[in-house]
Amino acid sequence: MKSTVFKKAIALVAAMTLTMGALAGCGRGGSSGSSASTPASNATSQGGSAQTSTDGKPDTWIADRKVTIQAYVDDIGYALPEDTANNPVFQEIKKRTGIELEILYTPSDSDSKTLAAQLAAGTIPDMIVCYLNNSVRKEFPILYKAAKEGMFADVSEFMKNSKVYKKYMEPGYLPDDTYKNIVFREDFDGVYLMHLSIDAQDHSTEFDPNKDYVGGLMIQKKIADALGVDVKKVRTLDDFYNLLVAIKNGGFTDDNGNPVYPLGPKYWGGSVDTIDNICRPIDWGVSDGYNLDENGKVKHEIETEYAWKKVEFMRKLLAEGLMNPEFFTMDSTRSEEVSRNHNSAIMADCHNYVDLVYETNDWVPLGILNNIAGQQSKVTNGKSGYGCWAISAEAKNPEEIFKLFDYLASEEGQLLCEYGVEGLSYNMVDGKPVLTPEVQQHLDASDHEWLINNIGAGFGGAGCVFFDFMMTDVDPEVRFGESRPGSGTATVYENAVKLAKEYPVTYVLVKGLKASAFLNATEMADVKAQMSTLNYKETLVQATYADSEKEARKILDSFKKQLESAGLAQLEEYVQKVYDADHDAVQFYK
Repeated sequence: MKSTVFKKAIALVAAMTLTMGALAGCGRGGSSGSSASTPASNATSQGGSAQTSTDGKPDTWIADRKVTIQAYVDDIGYALPEDTANNPVFQEIKKRTGIELEILYTPSDSDSKTLAAQLAAGTIPDMIVCYLNNSVRKEFPILYKAAKEGMFADVSEFMKNSKVYKKYMEPGYLPDDTYKNIVFREDFDGVYLMHLSIDAQDHSTEFDPNKDYVGGLMIQKKIADALGVDVKKVRTLDDFYNLLVAIKNGGFTDDNGNPVYPLGPKYWGGSVDTIDNICRPIDWGVSDGYNLDENGKVKHEIETEYAWKKVEFMRKLLAEGLMNPEFFTMDSTRSEEVSRNHNSAIMADCHNYVDLVYETNDWVPLGILNNIAGQQSKVTNGKSGYGCWAISAEAKNPEEIFKLFDYLASEEGQLLCEYGVEGLSYNMVDGKPVLTPEVQQHLDASDHEWLINNIGAGFGGAGCVFFDFMMTDVDPEVRFGESRPGSGTATVYENAVKLAKEYPVTYVLVKGLKASAFLNATEMADVKAQMSTLNYKETLVQATYADSEKEARKILDSFKKQLESAGLAQLEEYVQKVYDADHDAVQFYK
């Protein structure tokens, strides 16, 4: 029974959503009639069709029924097959389990608002799936209220005898936030929300050049070579500044003969987030603006001298012509253009899987600059989740739905979901799946629509994203011999992998959530409402472009007062209590 209390609680959010049409899956589009028929699968010990039991049904059979799922993830909604009934993977799931999958997506300007609206209206079907990185993401309060009001089925009894999800009950398997705040909450009388994309083993501190992205500052290789700069040794703010000066004095020009800007915007367009790259050595607020002071007290960076240090450094770069004056404001089209014609000696952000980098060999990573603790390592938070599913309390036989997704998360199920049907899209070689040449060709060409409509598997996010999104207990290199389908035999990204091997990244484990994430706690609702209009990084940019130092300092002081009026002390006190109770709960490091 849907609670009117819950409906009223999120009615305001529902009112802000766009007018929604009937619940209908939204296909990405592609050639009509492109779906291929499914060949008979060969039985294999790992991923082929299940063995047939005495009643003529496979051992993996669950029930002859349809399960309708509402997705609140745009990546899923825009990557659905046009015809699931004749799609090979969907057909194979039906063949093995008896269950027909129907996936719905409602386009809107905000998936979380659509989630709120449809829960308020009581219109969810058998199951829902949505984004949920952690317990303080914006979707969680909506899901939490719905769970407390009895809108979701309790799956705790189903977990005990499951193949995969019983691992969630093992001590240490789940991330702390997932275990304590999402799946096994003390204020729940059951298990209603299932966090997804949990790694079978914690590989977060291990750098794998075959799959890891190497990003951040990128410098033209010919300029670094001409200056004799060892890009790996550019570590401090002085190193970085001196390099920019050397570039300016070097007389370098772009493809059109114009002088280069030593520092240009990120490849995807001017953005305030690049402050993190260029000011990393003076980034005191390591947790979205917050950190611990010398007395162990939670403070915001605006309460320290480091806010001005950042502004002072960026103003210096602008004044001396070392940074493109449109560094923070350039649109994505022009930013890509100045990157491709080499007008920027250094891009503020890019990575090795952008074609500009892996196809040309013109760019190499710079740094990474040391952080405020003098460490070059990037921070990782360890295991984490990515999505969430919940079964409607009104769904028919919820245990059957649970069994389906427990099967899809098994090794056999993951092979089907990620690689497709054996003999059609892959073959087993030495116990590991290898994509067929035809599928590998379409994958290398980024022909997503063909992969979605003709095969239907996830292909590591390159195909039908639903299946890739719904995975958990994942360990593809151990199970399938490669980090994602086709990566072991692909040639298109050879240079990207080569670059990663030449410029490896080291990681340091710092557990916990960003301090600002706790604004989503129920107790912080009023503070969040006040702070929602305040943007610290935008304030830094405004101060950077101020006409004078006096005006710049005035801008920073005004922001500090606004933050204090919004409830800064209240938030800091709340985060302090969380941190004091559990140092692994908040991402602080000295």
